[in-house]
Amino acid sequence: MEKKLSLNWNIYNGKIDKEERYCHNCGKKVEFKDSLKRRQNANGKNIFYFAIYKCPNGHTWNKGIDTFKAKSGLENIDGDFMIQESKYDEIQIAQFKKDCITEIEIHINILQEKIRIDKFLSSKIQDISREKIVELITKGFIRVNNNQVKSKASLREKDVVTLLISKI
Repeated sequence: MEKKLSLNWNIYNGKIDKEERYCHNCGKKVEFKDSLKRRQNANGKNIFYFAIYKCPNGHTWNKGIDTFKAKSGLENIDGDFMIQESKYDEIQIAQFKKDCITEIEIHINILQEKIRIDKFLSSKIQDISREKIVELITKGFIRVNNNQVKSKASLREKDVVTLLISKI
């Protein structure tokens, strides 16, 4: 029986923004760091998009990123939606083979800075060298958007990287 694993990853590989400002809870100016979490809020006419920053003591500040006009006639879908944090931020091919997983799809939802596919995968796959990853890309066992690519190709946001575990 073939098993396929689908992962959704947000890759923040750039530098984390920092801002120095007054923290009301600390009572002094401190450095706030971007927590890489985002929040939306709406009041009927506008939708506000915020970045959540934290000071060293864990106090938060919501930095406004953007404001959108709300559209009338849109309908909310009922139901519970839950995004589950992935336990797979690093990949071990041997473990997936043991679990009989034949294919892994990695959906890149957010990519802060472009990065070469071989460099990216070598930082995420623990038990295979970068040289071996280049070889697997060349043979077509690692694909991007279901196409064979060169190992020097850069990943982009919304790309889907497919690893054919059964061939590795």
